[in-house]
Amino acid sequence: MTHEKVFQRKDGSQVKVSVWLYVHQSQCNWGYLIFVKEAGTERWFDPFSDRDYILRIVTPKISKGSETDSFDNYVTKKEILQTKMELWEMIKPN
Repeated sequence: MTHEKVFQRKDGSQVKVSVWLYVHQSQCNWGYLIFVKEAGTERWFDPFSDRDYILRIVTPKISKGSETDSFDNYVTKKEILQTKMELWEMIKPN
């Protein structure tokens, strides 16, 4: 089961959190991915694999002393939890 939620940023960009819940060998597991849409564009991309974005944005930040790129740079734990809870509300037993 999956669910997506889009969060608007002050700079006009958006972050989409895609969460899923799956069961394997009687164990429930959560997973998530994030996608970014820069202000003024219509294209969603994975900030960890999009070559153009990495060369244009991430590499200069790292060369200026930033730590490595991580999910924390794009989305908060609260936003991930909020998306998970929306999925849970859709699928929880009555």
